[in-house]
Amino acid sequence: TYAAAGGKDAVLLLHSQERGQALVEELGRAAQLQVAQGVPANVIPVALWHTASLGLDVWLSAIAFGASQVVVLTTAEEAPQYLDGLQAQMEVAQGILRGLGYTGTHLQLLRASTPTDLDAALQALASTKQKIPATPARFAVAPEKRGTLDMALDHLIEHAPLAATGLPQALALPAGASPFGSVTVNNDTCTLCLSCVSACPASALQDNPQLPQLRFIEKNCVQCGLCVSTCPENAIALEPRLLLGPERKQARVLNETQPYACVRCGKPFGTLKAIEAMLGKLAGHSMFQGPALERLKMCGDCRVIDIYSSEKESRITDL
Repeated sequence: TYAAAGGKDAVLLLHSQERGQALVEELGRAAQLQVAQGVPANVIPVALWHTASLGLDVWLSAIAFGASQVVVLTTAEEAPQYLDGLQAQMEVAQGILRGLGYTGTHLQLLRASTPTDLDAALQALASTKQKIPATPARFAVAPEKRGTLDMALDHLIEHAPLAATGLPQALALPAGASPFGSVTVNNDTCTLCLSCVSACPASALQDNPQLPQLRFIEKNCVQCGLCVSTCPENAIALEPRLLLGPERKQARVLNETQPYACVRCGKPFGTLKAIEAMLGKLAGHSMFQGPALERLKMCGDCRVIDIYSSEKESRITDL
């Protein structure tokens, strides 16, 4: 509506519906009394239930829609932990925008406790210039945050100022706060047990039903670290970054190996590395000597057949 009316350089001012709302209203009354300049015409205040209830998806969508800045007003009512989280997320978003060539400061955490502080901070916004997409986005902000974030990123990447001269392959992002990134796998220690696939909540890590492979879709990764803590071989590490090419949405193979075939029937039932690792760990164990160790090389069906067909095994019927 603001753009359709001819408005330019819109600044989205997000504030709480309690103290933040009251502070904006106090500034309005001060402007009526001509003791303050008031909220600039290009600043659009939006009240939130909590200032930390919106994040990267809405902030970057606002920039994609044509806003020059997104400012989050905080007062003394927010706990310090919320402010730390907001600041960390803003650094991630600002790093993405700068890496794409959008110069200027698009995201700010504005801390004010009096109308005078707020008035001075809002007036200072006009002195800065920001690069924004030449073509505003028109997608709808959806309740599913990750989907909205992907649409915002796609638009910002497509219309990036550096697109004409060549974008980098990936943008490095700060560790710990980034919801984007890759995982690196030590192929020497990874046995393809696929524990990480079971632990991944975003389906970023996937198996291949046809082959012993560990596959990865970077677009889905939220850098939660569950794969790192789940891996029994400590073979996985996180790499916070934003991949800019189409490969971000495509599955790629992180590790693969040969299938291990049952020594009795030839049916594949595991991976070569996993079975070899198991044999190496149990070879010296007193319970896995002779035929017992050999049965580890068999599939589940052949293992049972070998036990019941062996004359050296004690059976319950014998006892």
